[in-house]
Amino acid sequence: MIDPYSTEPLYYQLKEILRKNILAGIWKSGEKIPTEKQLSENFHVSIAVVRQAVSLLVEEGFLVKRQGKGTFVVDTRVRQGPRKLTSFTEEMSSMGLKPSSIVLEKFVKQADEKICNTLRLESKANVIMVRRLRLANNEPLGIQTFYIPEYLAPDFLENDLSQSLYKLLETKYGVRIVSAQEKYFATILDKYECKLLKVKWPFAGFIVERVTFDPTGSPVEYTESVIRSDKYSVQVNLRK
Repeated sequence: MIDPYSTEPLYYQLKEILRKNILAGIWKSGEKIPTEKQLSENFHVSIAVVRQAVSLLVEEGFLVKRQGKGTFVVDTRVRQGPRKLTSFTEEMSSMGLKPSSIVLEKFVKQADEKICNTLRLESKANVIMVRRLRLANNEPLGIQTFYIPEYLAPDFLENDLSQSLYKLLETKYGVRIVSAQEKYFATILDKYECKLLKVKWPFAGFIVERVTFDPTGSPVEYTESVIRSDKYSVQVNLRK
């Protein structure tokens, strides 16, 4: 419920309650939400407060107003699960979305201790780093920073790096990825990340660390992704 004694504005409290209802699935995608009058009565706030909260959710992409019909839930998150080992390009294409990439940075660097340990490299070994903005239907979804040992593909940076890097590794360099490990961490995006992903700071997201392996079990690639939490979710199926 809304706390009238909180330092947070009433409209912001209401917006967060409505947003959580959407994310929790209480209001389904495509479902019409209660009218402004009903929300006003339910939460004991003015219609002006309701309108401000709803307007913010429309701006953030959670709701859409349809003239003469009402306000409806829009769930635009990419739902992925149960997880399969795919590239971003394969993942988005399988969902009917058009994947694309913008290369932000690319260079060869000395690997830090974490990357050396992850990829089982000698101290200060060279790695190739490619940082890209990943888009689905031209909307930014995440920022990926990709690392591979330089010895696996010495001229890697000379290629078109907007394509699937997994496919490039396999077709040109004979590096076949057959398995992976992933870790997910909650985070608050920094201002630079928010600017690239076209969201207002502060904004919640999550970090995904992926290590991939070839058929011999050797690690060949490490990628760290920063992903918008409003555009992506992961389903995990459990069995006893």
